[in-house]
Amino acid sequence: MQTVLIFKVSLLRETLVAIVASLEIIRHGIWNFFSHFLLKMSRLENEHLNNVGKFRAFKSVLLPFNYEDDEDRDV
Repeated sequence: MQTVLIFKVSLLRETLVAIVASLEIIRHGIWNFFSHFLLKMSRLENEHLNNVGKFRAFKSVLLPFNYEDDEDRDV
């Protein structure tokens, strides 16, 4: 009689696969946590920059130069 399934897997290989799989699950969890955290921070920063741009004390500062005097002198 012949066996159909032959298991010749070493304990070292099984242990290595279990460790690598566990590390991959942990890495994936950390990546998801930080990607969501960074996405929230970038959204907050973008919202802050938009708010600062809308509520300025002065949109433009007028310079105290009178250009009409310069044109009269050139003529």
